[in-house]
Amino acid sequence: MNGNGNVEAVATAIHEAYDAYQSRFRAITRRASEHFVRREWRDAQRDASERIVLYKQHVDMVLAQTRAMLGDCVTDVVTWEEIKWMHGALIAERADCEIAESFFNSVTRRIFSTVGVNPLVEYVFPDNEPGDIDDGPPVTRRYAWRDDTADVVRRMLHDLSWDVARWRDMDGDAERVAERIDAELLTLRGGLGFDAIEVLEAPFFRNKGAYLVGRLLRDDNKPALPLLLPLLNGDEGIYVDAVLLSEDEASIVFGFSWSYFLVEIARPHAVVDFLHGIMPLKRIDELYNSIGYNKHGKTELYRTLVAHLAAPGARFEFAPGEQGLVMSVFTLPSLNVVFKIIKDRFGHPKRTTRRRVMDKYQFVFVRDRVGRLADAQEFEHLDLPRGCFSEPLLAHLLDAAPSSVQLRGDHVVVRHLYTERRVTPLNVYLRDESPYDAALAMLDYGTAIKDLAAANIFTGDMLMKNFGVSRHGRVIFYDYDELSLLTDCVFRRLPQPQTPEQEMAAEPWYYVGENDVFPEEFEAFMVPPGKLRKRFLQRHGDLFTVEFWQSMQERQRRGDMPDVFPYPESRRLRHT
Repeated sequence: MNGNGNVEAVATAIHEAYDAYQSRFRAITRRASEHFVRREWRDAQRDASERIVLYKQHVDMVLAQTRAMLGDCVTDVVTWEEIKWMHGALIAERADCEIAESFFNSVTRRIFSTVGVNPLVEYVFPDNEPGDIDDGPPVTRRYAWRDDTADVVRRMLHDLSWDVARWRDMDGDAERVAERIDAELLTLRGGLGFDAIEVLEAPFFRNKGAYLVGRLLRDDNKPALPLLLPLLNGDEGIYVDAVLLSEDEASIVFGFSWSYFLVEIARPHAVVDFLHGIMPLKRIDELYNSIGYNKHGKTELYRTLVAHLAAPGARFEFAPGEQGLVMSVFTLPSLNVVFKIIKDRFGHPKRTTRRRVMDKYQFVFVRDRVGRLADAQEFEHLDLPRGCFSEPLLAHLLDAAPSSVQLRGDHVVVRHLYTERRVTPLNVYLRDESPYDAALAMLDYGTAIKDLAAANIFTGDMLMKNFGVSRHGRVIFYDYDELSLLTDCVFRRLPQPQTPEQEMAAEPWYYVGENDVFPEEFEAFMVPPGKLRKRFLQRHGDLFTVEFWQSMQERQRRGDMPDVFPYPESRRLRHT
């Protein structure tokens, strides 16, 4: 049968492959609640990693089917126009049709190796509008206020699917949460109350925590106030750990440096709309990423990029900070994203390869990032206007990465790059910010290294230029070419010289294995001179000892999982 005769079969196969992906995605997501109740933290972490790789598995399977079905017509554009039309009809009534469109795009872009976009064979802008589908299940529950905030909270907690016996003290939690809400409304909002709490139907799970995500609907006709209740499950049962009532606090919980949430969602678009309502500064792509639909997040990011490049005067420029030895990094001032291209030649003393660098990014993609590693999106075959590049930047990219960047008339074609959220390099931040903010960032720099170590990640290159500071003041690591598992490292004390010749040697006179690390050397390049040095050494001097690193390795061997919170200790209800 020729390709045209198989149009309907291919459209159906792609739709069924997407259905199978969503079925497995949701099955894994549903297990998160049981893992939380049973405190099966390692199982929860494994599920989170497994869910991430599902997408590629199902795209790969349907690609093989499609090529077999279409044969010689596999790259016939007219055939694919028909397939796309039929596919659009199949997904038109789906409440997750926007995700289905991105899945279709993943197939066709692999088939055609499309440079730029081809609206004939992919959904460039949405053909279906999930916001128009109103007959799906509700995504929120609403609890009216009846003169008693504790009663509202108690009803909200009671409606969770877990048996009350699983709770440490549900009634006490309701009182404590209500006291915090009432106190903060009095302090921050002049005593204005609220009409109701509206909360998303399903809890959000990540690592050891669960989160109720909602908003306070105000009685003063002003915007709703975010309300996030982090839940933990300790030895004595489930309890509410904190009350978060600001846009900034919500934004940090949903930040780009944390692993994706597992949350049961029938209507992703509706949930993202709700989240955007309480975090309006978050881009739509970041919110899709946060709930596990990172491939559609990539679609939304591309659409955002196209819109920014269409603005008059839009122009890429070198990213702030020092250019790296492995990556060329540039940015678009109007968009808080950096674009990272692997160089063809790496500067001394880097001894890695392109493949190994890409493997490091994949390593970060599937691991728990504990709020300290920037999420990255991988793009291929971008077609960008030449006029949006300054001549110095374009000349640099063509020289540093000619295998990835080519000039074709008025277009710059980028074969491969990564995007990450733009942050201020730590060394730049310390130079430009107030002494107080610089001191806080410097201390968080040490905490970031320790958080990563607790998650079995050793950053390798700990120079400050490889860390950045987010708009909320959190220190994030973003240079991945030397990342490794902490347990793969061999932490050693520096051997003491025994002769004058050894003491004066320009190169190490002792054997250094490939995985050997000498913590005593860190202080010389990690800690700047001046007032910040003393405070850093007081708080984080243990980073320069072999004992610290070996103790962290021992924790990994015991199977310990770190408790890392996306909110400060002072926000915890049981903080003393």
